[in-house]
Amino acid sequence: MFNENEVAMLLLCFGGVIFIINKRREYKRIPHWRLIQTSFYMFFVAVVLTVAESFIFPTLLNILEHLSYMLSSFMLLLWCWMTFCSKEDE
Repeated sequence: MFNENEVAMLLLCFGGVIFIINKRREYKRIPHWRLIQTSFYMFFVAVVLTVAESFIFPTLLNILEHLSYMLSSFMLLLWCWMTFCSKEDE
């Protein structure tokens, strides 16, 4: 069975996906916007897998969930590094 907080997180992330899709033209002003957008989408996939693992293939989906969290974090780290620590600004 799934937890209520997992479903609440799924609904919040789904709202975030809708917001990002509606504002995608404005996101193009953010430096390296594709990285941060992909990072959020990977986070969304991880949240979906969290809920789905309660119903089917718990071990496989748990592994995929944590891989998605890892990829999301790595992309966010890469975005931060490229945006704030890049030598291009100097």
